[in-house]
Amino acid sequence: MEIVSVCAENAEDFGRVICDAWGETYRGLIPDEILDGRRAERWTERARLSPENKFIAYAEGEAAGAVGFLPRARDFCTCEEGGEIVALYVLKKFQRKGVGKALMERAFNEMTARRVTLFVLKGNVNAIDFYKHMGFEFTGKVLDENGMTELEMLKSF
Repeated sequence: MEIVSVCAENAEDFGRVICDAWGETYRGLIPDEILDGRRAERWTERARLSPENKFIAYAEGEAAGAVGFLPRARDFCTCEEGGEIVALYVLKKFQRKGVGKALMERAFNEMTARRVTLFVLKGNVNAIDFYKHMGFEFTGKVLDENGMTELEMLKSF
């Protein structure tokens, strides 16, 4: 497995992983019209315009997963002085093979924060179990937006 920084040359891989992982993971958890309206090109363009703090994992010669983080959490997070994982996606065929853990560890190593926040979609049991395994705990904060309910989790180092 190789983890590389996002750049213009691999931004398309980043966008495709995120879009495909949403389709694989969230069907039945969020409204279909949200999933059906997503396009990889949107995520590709975002990655091209703002590649910092984004990484792609390649495994078996394919883009397998992606992570994006903020060195300082957004102002609505419980722990604003900490960092925030804003995206972690691993394609189904690469799950449970260490890709998600490697991406998270790479993001942690890049952050200087001693606390890290993330939001996980309510009902996404696999992700919740993974984040708990990585040391995250629920804070009790809930975000409801666009037919999605997200639960805040926090990890301290």
